[in-house]
Amino acid sequence: MNAPLNSLHGRLFALVAAVTMLVWAGAATWTSLSTRAQVEEVLDRRLVEAARMVAALDVPVTDIARRGPRTPYDRELSCQIWSLRGELVSHSAGSPATPLATGEAGFSERWIGDEHWRVYTHVDAQRGIRVMVGDNLSVRDRLVSGMMLGLLLPALAGLAALAILSWLSVSRGLRPLDRLAKSIEARSPDLLTPLGIDKAPTELAPVVRAMDGLLSRLAAARQAERDFVANAAHELLTPLAGLKTQAEVARRASNENMRSHALERIVFSVDRTSRLVRQLLALAREEGRVRDGPPPRTSLRTVLDEITQTCEPLADAKGVTLDVDRSCRDRTVAIEAEVLALALGNLVENAILHGAAGGTVRIMCGEQREIRIMDDGPGIPPDQRERLRRRFERGIGTDVPGSGLGLAIAEAAIAAAGGSLDLRSAEPHGLVAAIRI
Repeated sequence: MNAPLNSLHGRLFALVAAVTMLVWAGAATWTSLSTRAQVEEVLDRRLVEAARMVAALDVPVTDIARRGPRTPYDRELSCQIWSLRGELVSHSAGSPATPLATGEAGFSERWIGDEHWRVYTHVDAQRGIRVMVGDNLSVRDRLVSGMMLGLLLPALAGLAALAILSWLSVSRGLRPLDRLAKSIEARSPDLLTPLGIDKAPTELAPVVRAMDGLLSRLAAARQAERDFVANAAHELLTPLAGLKTQAEVARRASNENMRSHALERIVFSVDRTSRLVRQLLALAREEGRVRDGPPPRTSLRTVLDEITQTCEPLADAKGVTLDVDRSCRDRTVAIEAEVLALALGNLVENAILHGAAGGTVRIMCGEQREIRIMDDGPGIPPDQRERLRRRFERGIGTDVPGSGLGLAIAEAAIAAAGGSLDLRSAEPHGLVAAIRI
């Protein structure tokens, strides 16, 4: 029956034992006081009845002969009959030679030698006698102590039995928890299916549901990781294969123009691979980011200046104009500057790549801390918007180079900061990507 107090088993037993001991101690104290009071009341009533019974006897009021040596006191009651003149008329064997009480009617206590007496005195004025009946309190104490001991021993035995039964009951009550722990311990790390415990106790049902939910999320996260790795590997194979092919062409080319063209394609493939790797790293970093405390306030002016400077070469190559609303530059938002720059940078880059050549990409600020990026391209049909939020998904029929990660990166960064990304159609055509922080 040894269990560490830091275990649930030990704590429950200690709590049950403490409550039981507290209740038992209170009940024992109340029983002791109540029993003692009742026993003393019964003994006092016995003194009264004995005194009245002796007073009713026809005892002549005459002098008595000198008694022999008094025997040791071995009776529970002692009785004396005194005349009102103060003469000892009669007494019980073993009673003291001196009066048990002072003579006043009623109860009194008196020390005679080394003995403590409780006495009831009955005065019969008509017969001229005074009857004194007394208890030696040491005898009374032994009687009460014996009675209490007789009650205490069975109570202690019952308490020990109760402790054993409590321990067994706690052990039995915690068996479902033990089975749950063993079931989790026996599972393989690769087994992420629900625990399958349908009839769990009410107290364990939330734990089982939480564990099943966690296992489901872990299974989904592992599947997403596998899909991510598979898609990333697939996406990387294309530029790497192109690199190898163009390298072979450049190595074998006998024509300078063919060699130059192959080298240009190599540079293009390297740029595409570099962008893909950069996006993969950004996505992994945002999904693994842990934020402590409230985010800092970030000035939009600094972030927009950085994005404009970064995206201008791509915009110039497509003849696209970047138009930043003046009101945005004076605003601050509660988000890390790096996270906001990552999200806005990917959305602006997507708008430039998929917008109309020679068109305009506008960055505007709306109400309720909303930042909108709007292009004048063909837009995204409503039935394809949810699909294009997923990784490595690209628009049907598009010939724009890319990896299909821009929207996923922007949404992951904003979602981790407590924001959201909304896609809607622009008027008269184009797409609006709105970030709400």
